Amino acid sequence: ANESLWTFGSLLILVMGLPLAMMPVVLFPVLRQHNEVLAIGAIVFRGVLEAVCYLLSATSMLLLLAVGRASALAVAADTAGYQILGALLLSSVDWMGLLLAIVFSIGSLIINFVLYQMNIIPRWLSGWGVIGSLLYFAAPLVSMFGMQHLPLSFDNALGFLIGPLAIQEMVLALWLIIKGFKPGLKTAHAM
Repeated sequence: ANESLWTFGSLLILVMGLPLAMMPVVLFPVLRQHNEVLAIGAIVFRGVLEAVCYLLSATSMLLLLAVGRASALAVAADTAGYQILGALLLSSVDWMGLLLAIVFSIGSLIINFVLYQMNIIPRWLSGWGVIGSLLYFAAPLVSMFGMQHLPLSFDNALGFLIGPLAIQEMVLALWLIIKGFKPGLKTAHAM
């Protein structure tokens, strides 16, 4: 009934996710000065794998529309298969979200670890990111192996695991916009 809204929401996942996945690409010239292997690791986890997870989530959501259309055209006796397929697609979005959280937290851990070592932002901020990344990493594992399979949300007990990194990411963004990196940092563009 709300195909346009569902399509719009699916596309918004990409509008949000793909720029987020570009963050390590933008940081690469800075991070590689300290550790090129970890800088590449950040691109792999926080860039490539995160983008793939967002693409697969949006694709599953759009495929759900196709299954819904086919189910609407099917005879009532034939809808059971469509309902099963729809449930599987919805479940794939949930599982993809958990995999995305693991990939995201590993990439965030790498970035914050290198920033902590480089000391180009306050250590309390990058240290907060390291701790927040470890907590965020635990959240999907608790969901996957827990009895209730809670979604990653602030509406349940997992919120206290994902909250610190969510807040740190916003504080880090504001810090970089307002203050930037510590003076004296030479990037590849400045060399």
